[in-house]
Amino acid sequence: MERIVYLDNAATTPVDPAVMEEMRPYFTERFANPMTYTHSSSGDVAHTALEEARIRVASLIGAKPDQIVFTSGGTESDNWALKGVTEKASRERLHRAGHMVTVEFEHHAILHSAVALQRQGYEVSFVKVGHSGIVDPDDVRRAMKPNTVLVSVMHGNNEIGTIQPVTEIARIAHEQGALMHTDAVQTAAHIPIDVETMGVDLLSLSAHKFNGPKGVGILYVRDHQSLYPLLDGGGQEWGLRGSTHNVPGIVGLGKAAQLGKQRLPGELTRLAGLRNALYEKLASRIDRISVNGDMKQRVPQNLNIRIDGIDNEPLLLAMNEAGIIAAGGSACNTQETVASHVLTSIGCDLKEAKSSIRLSLGYGTTDKDIEYAADVIPGLVRFLRSMR
Repeated sequence: MERIVYLDNAATTPVDPAVMEEMRPYFTERFANPMTYTHSSSGDVAHTALEEARIRVASLIGAKPDQIVFTSGGTESDNWALKGVTEKASRERLHRAGHMVTVEFEHHAILHSAVALQRQGYEVSFVKVGHSGIVDPDDVRRAMKPNTVLVSVMHGNNEIGTIQPVTEIARIAHEQGALMHTDAVQTAAHIPIDVETMGVDLLSLSAHKFNGPKGVGILYVRDHQSLYPLLDGGGQEWGLRGSTHNVPGIVGLGKAAQLGKQRLPGELTRLAGLRNALYEKLASRIDRISVNGDMKQRVPQNLNIRIDGIDNEPLLLAMNEAGIIAAGGSACNTQETVASHVLTSIGCDLKEAKSSIRLSLGYGTTDKDIEYAADVIPGLVRFLRSMR
């Protein structure tokens, strides 16, 4: 294998060396429990680091520090947003189940949580998406009901990268008296986010999608009173989430957020340029190739393409042998044999979905990586087509 070209950054990203360096002391030297800060100088050091990380994450998304609640990652944050809001609302309504609206191509952390709520008696409407991969706000409006308590629409799709009109949808939700949640796991530190401008009440993000450690994320909560705790315990995070803080992870998240904010303007332009160059080169060398989802209203690091006449599994294996790491869909869904629910939701049939691959770029992606991928993939496609 001559080289490794990692084009699966939507699945996870490498921890930045500066992030690792900032985390390191909190594993061994500054290991105290931050909740002991009232009587322990060691605990105070850990507590100070935790609160500095909270400030850094808040700055990344335009929030106040006390609106940042640390979690174990995007899946917990998504689960908590849906289950915490609906539980709080049902208790205020004397346990009468309410209604929520989401979209049929959400991450499974949202979809499976919604199905779990249905089993408990909640009503859920799943809005359809067109070929562009962009939700029509009017479809959300039509799905609303008098008892709707929550609308959850992802900011950027994890497979096709399309950016959703969250600000407009949040306005619709609020007009109907509902709260608005968005899963921003694929957009945080990749495109500008301002929770005030967007008007969202809850937002999920995960550190490992922007060069932070795995196993740590946040749920932005505009109003603590809107959310019922998912985990009961020792009263951490204003009593919203019990559990001893993952201080090294939180410190890493904070550093990754700081770096992400600093790098964002330049990286947005750079990655979009590399992404577009990759597609142009591939399209000039491979016939019957197309982009899944809108190419313009899309996160800069994502390219999801359909190559007719091939199956994605052998192509991805051949690419891997050549040192190019990519994916056929969500990394959270690789064990399923069915086609991507995201691609079928935008109108792809089974054959089209099975001929699609996701190439996702990151901070470490270089011009040479793009040149190598553009040189290698066409030859692999020609070989696989010849074998059919």
